[in-house]
Parts: sequence; C-alpha cells; structure tokens
Amino acid sequence: MRINLDDGIGAVRRLPGLRYLWLCSLATSVAGCLGPNGDPVPKVDAGPIDAGDASTPQAATWEQAFDTSESGALFGVWGSAPDDVFIVGGTDTQAEIYHYDGTGWSPMEAPDVAALIWLTGFGPNDVYAVGLGGAVVHYDGRRWDVLDSGVEDDLWGIFGFDDSELWIVGGDPADPDAAPVLLRYDGTTFERVAVDPGENSRNARALFKVWGIDGALFAVGQRGQIFEHRSGRWRNSPGGALADQDFVSLWGTSADNIVLVGGRSNARIATYDGSRWTTRGESGLGGLNGVFMTSPDVAIVGGVEGFVGRYELADDRIVPETQDVTTIDVHAVWGDGDGTFYAVAGEFAPPFGGAALVRRLQ
Repeated sequence: MRINLDDGIGAVRRLPGLRYLWLCSLATSVAGCLGPNGDPVPKVDAGPIDAGDASTPQAATWEQAFDTSESGALFGVWGSAPDDVFIVGGTDTQAEIYHYDGTGWSPMEAPDVAALIWLTGFGPNDVYAVGLGGAVVHYDGRRWDVLDSGVEDDLWGIFGFDDSELWIVGGDPADPDAAPVLLRYDGTTFERVAVDPGENSRNARALFKVWGIDGALFAVGQRGQIFEHRSGRWRNSPGGALADQDFVSLWGTSADNIVLVGGRSNARIATYDGSRWTTRGESGLGGLNGVFMTSPDVAIVGGVEGFVGRYELADDRIVPETQDVTTIDVHAVWGDGDGTFYAVAGEFAPPFGGAALVRRLQ
C-alpha cells in the first residue's frame, strides 16, 4: 500500500470525514483501529485462512480491468447490464467516472465535485452517485448533473427501490458531536431524516451504506450499528456481541438471506435470516468493505490490502482469491449477473491511487 504520511496528514485536515477511514486503513496494517469506545483495538493474527481446493468450479482469476495508472482512487461500481457498468471515484477535489459499454472502458465527463463514493440506478439513463462534501449527481443518459442535497457532510451510500424514494447515508465518524446523516430523496426534494438517539444503540456518528431487498431496508455504519426501516421509522436491529466494529456494506438474494461485512482491525461478517442478525469475527483477516451476491450460497467480498475472495455461506468460511493484483484497499464489489464480477480499490489520501479488477471463472 502506498501511503505518503506528509501528504496523507494534509488530506486528513482537508477531509474530516475521511480522517477516520484513512487512519483506520493505516492502523489495520500497523497496530489496530478504534473500538466502540474510542480505544485502540489490537490486530489479531491467527494465521492464514484455509484457501480451500483451488481446483473447484469456484476457482477464479482476478486481473486488471483497465489501466488505472493515471486515475484517482476508485470507490464504487454499479451497472444496469453486462454492457453498461459505471465506476466512480476521484480525489479530494475532483470526481472521476468510468464506463464500460461491453467492449471497453472509457472516462466520462464528471461534474465539478469531489470524489464520488457510491452509486445506484434504475437503468442506463437513470443513475445516481453520492460522495464527499454532500455531493449528489444524476446521469440521464447524456450527462451528469449536480443535485443540491442541502448538506455538506460526506455521503457514503445510496439506495432506492425506485427513483421516487432514494435513501442516502453519511456522516463524520471522527466528530464526537456529529449525528449520522440520513437523507430521503423523492426525485424532487431532499429531506433530512432525524435518527432517534434511543435507536442508535452504538452511538454511531456515521452510516456507511443503505440497501434493501423484497421490502426489507437496512442502513449500517460505525461501531456495528444496524438500522432497519420498519413502519415508517428507522429502528435499531441488533447485530449481536461481535457487532463491535464498523459495518461497511451489505447485499443479499432475498429478505432472509443477506450478508453484511465490515471490521477495521479484523473482519466482521453478519448474516440475516429474515428475523435476526448473526455476526462472526474472522481472525487473521483484515477489514472487509465490499460484498455482492448473485447466488444464495456465495458472496464475493473485498477488503484491505487488495483482498478479494468469496464467503461460502453453507460452510461459513472465506476462501481467498487474491492473486497480488493490487495492494490497495478494495472498497466495492459488483456482479453483472452473467458471471463477471468487478472490484474497485482506492487510497483515501494522496496520491489517491486506484485499481479496477475483473473476476473470471476458470
């Protein structure tokens, strides 16, 4: 991992919301991160994880999707089809967007906002992305336009069942006085939704992702906080004793089969069976940031120092597929439903390097 301490500290001062994530990324490689009470969490190394039988049908090869030597950091990936895939990222001053049309990747003209972190959409002509400094942008098939979110907080996630009700989450986990950011967008107006402190059992100051399926909707974030949207309210959804480190992203194939990943000093994996969450710790594996599922039995996951692999639900094990393609932290994974998966990686501090990976089954 390339980290320039002098430049990194400068970036930390400019980006308060990123300060926590950058320090945690660095700490994961060195000594640990901050626990729920702000105390250092020691890194645990219990040895390598069983890689399983590489000759199984699940064996895969990861390679560079395109040349990222001149790109900034890459944070999010989403597409509407195998021939319509978007990747977002950038630096502390300028967003970057790349598009795959089924033949090759090309840069798109990005709006004048700082790095974009996450995106979702409802078709090739209806795509939304969010990012640093309250950035929200929309693509209508011709160009990306900036929307006025009404906030300046860093935004980390966006999701909606349709474009008449989008949910956006964010916040500054390093600010002890901050409250998690939760926005509702109806296609015209942004509304900030207050989080009931009584439901915020982990005292989270930031939410990192929001996602749902089959009517079930969850927002997850700092210190293992999970909210579920029920009866028009965001309510605490306990993750168990091991939900003690940041949860970063989630995906599933049904409302009773969801996988949630996170962790800072060591990985955390939580599964949802339709009624409750069960959280596990993964010794010997650093934090996980990205997860995507096209099969109910397997989740593709990505995390710190370029880690990519698969979580096999039936055996409750992670099988690494990392092949030293990158050492930059992986932040997101997405699959096109046709057997191809993408993973994107980025540095939260100068030089803001990035990587775009593609997975192909052998």
